[in-house]
Amino acid sequence: MPDRYLAHRSRQERVAAAECVVRDAGIVPIDHRAFADAIQMVVEGRASELARDRNAICYRVNLARGDGSSGPAIVKVPRMGEQRTNPETTFAQEAEILALLPAAGIPGAPTLLGRVASGDRHFLFLNEMPGTHPDPRTNPLDGRQLRTLLDHLHVMDMRGLMHYDLKLANILTQGAEVNFVDFEFARFRSHRNAYAPETAAFCADFNVSINAFFPARSNVANFEFRALHHYLDHSLDHGGGGPSQAEHLLFDWLHCKSGYHQKMAAFLADLRETSIADIAVTSGIPIARAHGLLGAAAEQEALLASMFAQPDATVARVERLLMAYRCAVFDRHTTDVEQLRRTLRELIRSHSKWTETRFHAYGQAVARVLELVTCSVASPARSRLPASPGRAHGDRVAGGSAGSAPI
Repeated sequence: MPDRYLAHRSRQERVAAAECVVRDAGIVPIDHRAFADAIQMVVEGRASELARDRNAICYRVNLARGDGSSGPAIVKVPRMGEQRTNPETTFAQEAEILALLPAAGIPGAPTLLGRVASGDRHFLFLNEMPGTHPDPRTNPLDGRQLRTLLDHLHVMDMRGLMHYDLKLANILTQGAEVNFVDFEFARFRSHRNAYAPETAAFCADFNVSINAFFPARSNVANFEFRALHHYLDHSLDHGGGGPSQAEHLLFDWLHCKSGYHQKMAAFLADLRETSIADIAVTSGIPIARAHGLLGAAAEQEALLASMFAQPDATVARVERLLMAYRCAVFDRHTTDVEQLRRTLRELIRSHSKWTETRFHAYGQAVARVLELVTCSVASPARSRLPASPGRAHGDRVAGGSAGSAPI
């Protein structure tokens, strides 16, 4: 059912093509009349509602293309009210990001079909992405999907794109394919600013990367505390008798992360060879210092790759607790935060006494993450994303597609 604004609009005259103003066009030519017909379907309640969250409602419509063909498309409509977490209701930033993704080589993202204004409301048209949301009971993740997902996140991290909302409801899987939806909060940031003075404050964030020598935010960290943490919780095998499904998946994830860190090591080594002057100038530091920092950053990625290639039980426990810690800080569960921080510090301290040198370096990196994540509570953008998990983000519409639209 359409929201109150759209229901009111449906009692008025038909949406005219001339009334539809295309603010941002996609690469596929679409006539104004086609946009107007699709909007009319929505306001009359004839379009299937797929999902809604605090900021938008998503519908499936049949959209005619300029070549005479037609096919399913997703329409995002702003959801007005006090529940909103984003004051921007025109989808302008999301459309801008989506338009940039193909040239940036970002895989698994929707194609922008158009951002259209009709009256005082804006509509974002996207192609429909295949797949269903990961679920440990009905659509479990497997090793192929984890590798594909990390390959996609690696590209995002290399290109400086942060999605910021990689919860399960914004991820779709089909076979080995993984897709992402809802780029409402996504933003680009150039790596040339990696060592600029303002980067320290930028990294005081839930999404901070574990690599202390290349200050950045990480889509892998975002996925871990926004999605994987909850997925693993729901996967727990309480029947006993051997490793649980959650434990198997955690070790599979760490094995796959080893490959991610190998690729990041190569990326940072290449960055040192090809972009060192730009990074030094933009960050305001000497070239020699930038060269040394990027070299140390590549070495840290290689260290992480080696640790995750054959993770022991302690490393697996630290990684699992770190996901929970980021999530607890994000959700402001103060008691859990303090308990998790104490547990992690004690685990690192006790294990560093008798283990190899690389765990000591890993422990120092984790300790840095603990401090920076705690600082993120003071971020001015803190309240823009809803708390997790599940119901706090919005409920699926009964009978709707399991995974065709952002939630």
